[in-house]
Amino acid sequence: MKQFIKYLLASTIGTVLGLVLIIFISGIIMAGIISSAVMMAGSSEKEVDVKPSSVLVVDLSERMLERSQPTPFENFEIEGVNVDDGIAMLDFMESIEAAKADSNIKGILLKGMFFSGGLSKAGDVRAALEDFKESGKFIIAYDEVMTQGAYYISSVADEVYLFQEGALDFRGMRSEIAFFKGTLDRLGIKTQVIRGKNNVYKSAVEPFMRENMSEENRYQLTELVSDIWDVMITDISESRGVSTDELNRIADEMDIRKPEDAVSLKLIDGLMYQDQLDAHLREKLGLEEDDDIEMIKLAKYAEVDHKEMDGAEEKIWELQDQVAVIYANGGIESGKGDDETIGSETLAKAIKKAREEEDVKAIVMRVNSPGGSALASEVIWREAVLASEEKPLVVSFGDVAASGGYYISTHADRIFAQPNTITGSIGAFGLIPEMKEFFNDKLGVTFDVVKTNDHADLGTLSRPFDEAELALFQGYLDQIYSEFVDKVAEGRGKSYDYIDSIGRGRVWTGQDALAIGLVDEMGSLQDAIDYAAEEAGLEKYDLLELPKQKDPFQKFISEFAGNTRVAIADLVLEEEEMKWFRKVEDIKRMEGVQMRMLYDIDIR
Repeated sequence: MKQFIKYLLASTIGTVLGLVLIIFISGIIMAGIISSAVMMAGSSEKEVDVKPSSVLVVDLSERMLERSQPTPFENFEIEGVNVDDGIAMLDFMESIEAAKADSNIKGILLKGMFFSGGLSKAGDVRAALEDFKESGKFIIAYDEVMTQGAYYISSVADEVYLFQEGALDFRGMRSEIAFFKGTLDRLGIKTQVIRGKNNVYKSAVEPFMRENMSEENRYQLTELVSDIWDVMITDISESRGVSTDELNRIADEMDIRKPEDAVSLKLIDGLMYQDQLDAHLREKLGLEEDDDIEMIKLAKYAEVDHKEMDGAEEKIWELQDQVAVIYANGGIESGKGDDETIGSETLAKAIKKAREEEDVKAIVMRVNSPGGSALASEVIWREAVLASEEKPLVVSFGDVAASGGYYISTHADRIFAQPNTITGSIGAFGLIPEMKEFFNDKLGVTFDVVKTNDHADLGTLSRPFDEAELALFQGYLDQIYSEFVDKVAEGRGKSYDYIDSIGRGRVWTGQDALAIGLVDEMGSLQDAIDYAAEEAGLEKYDLLELPKQKDPFQKFISEFAGNTRVAIADLVLEEEEMKWFRKVEDIKRMEGVQMRMLYDIDIR
């Protein structure tokens, strides 16, 4: 027995000492990382040098963000850790505009096998490149492979080339939805679905109650992808001089079977190896065969102080008037948010700050959200209404501004969208699982209950709702939907009946939303900022970006302290993998009635 106690104590003491040693070593490593980051951040503040006759390299596969996200690791590399933070859309637009006037930039080289942004961002990027061409400078697109998203943007270039043995993907668009009813049936889990009155297009609940699309959902998705595809091939047709009928024929018959087919069909201009592209660039730049080609990446070029380069008379810090740009990005939920999530508390405070700040003369809210909690959306909506009563309030829609994302935008003075923005989805739903059969038959778990009143156990997973409870929830959903329609009608100056006719959960593209009066104008975030400044009578102004972002080191430490799993995932997962990780996290956080569109549409 003594020997047992001896070994037990030794093992326990060893474990404790081991943990202390691990914590001590981890602290030293963390201190070293932070110290290195601070030193390298300080050394990275040197001025970016743009050499004469430079080519600006735009990598389409680089992440296109709603807002820049500073990281403590941006100035050094850690093997196996993903620290590519992409570029914010405002920085992208500003950099392309600056390059247009920069005498040191002679042209743009477009690269990227795929486009990492969404549908609206693709339109913004393409429009910015189209505008750049007015300078007379060249744009050349080249890569080994081009997916449809990358080709859509690259087709704006003066010359489009593929690698000699490369490939071009061109086959049309689709929307594919996974349905889980069969899985739930096998597990003995039933779903109790409640939708707002006449919300037949509110299809977010369908994967849990059907094995295929409803006719209403099939109709709206067919219209949606057809409209998006039409915008894409119309733009490609104008740039490449190939009719839309011919482009559809090429896609239908899968005519691009080898890279030479893309040349003969006039979708690209030729096939090249990298050395041949380099030789072509030297010729465009007037360089000799052995001369180096000066190239600067877009992310690095974005660090240039373009205002000083343009010879602006006033420094940005001397300007008093401000336009607040408030980012509403991600699903909507109660409480505090972050760069990927809209928290009602955080966003409402940001809107209030912009409303009360004397130097802020106009407000632009950038909405990129599929919606979320109805209650949280209401909190944000109220602050937006108060702001609109005091200052110009303009909304810019990103890739998606649907359901709750549209709800918080209803009382803007003007709403900007892109033709391929996904919006609308005016409706609400509730989804409650009933797991009695799962617990009883699959797990052998049974429940018994005592209660003081008939419905004291309302919301339990161990039994289905009765008729009175279903009627209660249905009435609640109908009320929320009616209030949603009321607010849209009031904000857009339309009748209740009209908004109800285009609502019912239906999703629209930006160009269709313009036609039916849900948005006011096609345009980018910069267009929305320009409009807001004009409404406020501003010629020179600073931008105030809200909500205020955390210091990158504080954010890193707090994330590890609060949610180590998410923080580690963000560091080690690729963006495509992280997207699905975030979706699971979003679903786990859903509470209460939802104003949400649950599916995404990406161009591939």
